[in-house]
Amino acid sequence: MIRIAIIKYAGLSSAGTEKFLQNIAVHLPKDRFIVDFFYCVHNRDEPEMFSVPEKSNEVEDYLNHHNVNLIEFNVAARDLNSPCHNWIDTDFWKVFDEAKYDIIQTGRGGYPEYPFNKIKKTPIVDSIHLSGFFDNQFNISRVMHISEWSAKKWITDGGDKNRIRHVSHIIDIPSNELSGDNYREELNLEGKFIFGFHQRNDEYIFSDIPLNAFAKLKHSNAAFIILGGSEKYRVQAKRLKLNEVYFLDHTSNKEVVRKFLRTLNVYAHGRKDGEVNSTAIAEAMFFSLPIISHSSIVAQGHMKLIESIGFLANDSDDYYLGLTRMLNDVNFYKSCSRKSKEFFEKNYSPKGQINKIIDIYDEVIINPFPKKLRRHFFALKTKKYIAIRYFEIFRYKIFSRVKKLLRNND
Repeated sequence: MIRIAIIKYAGLSSAGTEKFLQNIAVHLPKDRFIVDFFYCVHNRDEPEMFSVPEKSNEVEDYLNHHNVNLIEFNVAARDLNSPCHNWIDTDFWKVFDEAKYDIIQTGRGGYPEYPFNKIKKTPIVDSIHLSGFFDNQFNISRVMHISEWSAKKWITDGGDKNRIRHVSHIIDIPSNELSGDNYREELNLEGKFIFGFHQRNDEYIFSDIPLNAFAKLKHSNAAFIILGGSEKYRVQAKRLKLNEVYFLDHTSNKEVVRKFLRTLNVYAHGRKDGEVNSTAIAEAMFFSLPIISHSSIVAQGHMKLIESIGFLANDSDDYYLGLTRMLNDVNFYKSCSRKSKEFFEKNYSPKGQINKIIDIYDEVIINPFPKKLRRHFFALKTKKYIAIRYFEIFRYKIFSRVKKLLRNND
């Protein structure tokens, strides 16, 4: 039996990275793998920078139902001013012992991160879900990337290309979910052509492009629905006087999300920081929804996906053209719908993706640390990166104190 420890801060939320790890835990065959899932409930960040989704009772029930061993640890706060985002007042090391495991599985941004920077012997398998960082710690055995763009960016930033393995999200939706209730009758939208997307409540990922584009549409048969999302969308809709935009409260309930997706004609996505490979977009593909989205100067992993199954815009004018074409060009719409479902079957089916991940684990067990000299060389890059971050933080603190003293003397 292969013993796997999956470790994720706030790991029982319904966000994309968390879903990725949850589905690995559920779908690994239990006759070959013993899976312990370590998680905590988000407390606070110092300083407050990120919007962290709350724990989902539905996710907890889902993992328990599939015999995943859940192990909770506590963290009083995350110190975001430290290079590795250290955990403050945590009991993690009381419940976790790396010597008990064959492989540590992560889902993270890619930068050197606590507690993985303290796990030095057991092979780590990373999965990377942000861009702009790298970590070549010696015992990071393999690094799973969920888009080609992410892998190329990681290499450019300093990552070791020999450790890269390509996987994708595991999207597990029963086929009977294709039919069922939707919100059309409830919202009095029967007969309408409906655009929309769902998103967590996070002002940092708010994009003004979808609703700015929809405001230009001025089509009597079109409507737009947003499930969740930042309060900024509601403010924007009010400012633009958009009477055909509807809002539903955020939820992690899968039945509600799928009821919402069955309501749409087009998944009209928008996110300021882009995507590496979006779970939300992938779920929309299951329902054969064409996709519209826009480019981003941050993450661009979604762009390659969308160009073949929908419409990729550069700005709100472009996005408006996408809305118009989906609404008026029946053949284009049908083609995108068909390709969307085909893309889902090829890239997100549970069996195909979990077999890729099992192959990676088997490879790690056989040869956890190939090319050791190369690993030592790339590990030095990470040590240099951390040292620079420490210096930058130290310099910032000194500068802030001097500035405060000068202000007080005035």
